[in-house]
Amino acid sequence: MTELGKILREAREAKNLSIDDVQELTKIQKRYLEAIESGNYDILPGQFYVRAFIRQYAETVGVDVSSLLIEKPAVEESSESSAIPDEVKQEEIPSRATKLKEPLGVNVKSSRIMDYLPKILIAILIIGICIAIYMMFPSKNKTNNSTNTNQSNASSEIEKPENNALDQAKDDQKDTEVPKDEVTQEEPTQKITVDSAEGKRTTVSLTGTDVFKFEVISNGESYVDIKNPSGKMFYSGILKQGQTQSFDFTDENEVTVNIGASHNVELRINDEVFQFPVSPTEAVHQYITIKNLKMNQ
Repeated sequence: MTELGKILREAREAKNLSIDDVQELTKIQKRYLEAIESGNYDILPGQFYVRAFIRQYAETVGVDVSSLLIEKPAVEESSESSAIPDEVKQEEIPSRATKLKEPLGVNVKSSRIMDYLPKILIAILIIGICIAIYMMFPSKNKTNNSTNTNQSNASSEIEKPENNALDQAKDDQKDTEVPKDEVTQEEPTQKITVDSAEGKRTTVSLTGTDVFKFEVISNGESYVDIKNPSGKMFYSGILKQGQTQSFDFTDENEVTVNIGASHNVELRINDEVFQFPVSPTEAVHQYITIKNLKMNQ
């Protein structure tokens, strides 16, 4: 076993995770995980996947990826067959945005616009026809309606000049009055503010409310533990798909959530879905600290 494999294995065992558990969390085949622990990189599907699999494994068990990739060449220098080539170490893992950038010289954005162009032209033509028809025909009816309205207004002014003035004053008074039923007091609304978001660690503040109810909803298997600054553990374990854990942290000033696979977890604060400041696609393993700044503080 290489030093790299030993570090990963010890981190996994410290989390009380089996190889099967890591396979479910990372979606990497068990035989590849065992090969990484034993330093046998030859059986991996290609040089590109060596670095990617090691990074995902390390993040899942909570080990610093950069330190592993720096230490790995010195540890495995004695075995050419198991060492990761320099090209793989220096190669950047392409992001989804890179993969979508104009394959084979085709401008994707321009192609989509061209697909919708005929529909847009047809819509403009229909609107133009409707406007032309409206301008041609309703002018006569509009003139008759205007004449009838003017005659009616003139007749009303002659018959009831004083009543019209009185009615107008009453209408103005009604407009200024606000019904008692419509006078409501604004309820305080909660606000979640991001204080910092660096790497896989995020700190947010909860304000505008005296209630702090917290839910963890699993959309797939993920390791989760929740504790306060004094070390009190509220939950620690692996959530299966469809499971939910609910907590009332109203009396807590601060809690930290450790998530092994953040892309499989949804967090809710007082029934409001929490948006991860750091995308789960960029950091699978995340630590999120929530400060409860109550209204009366």
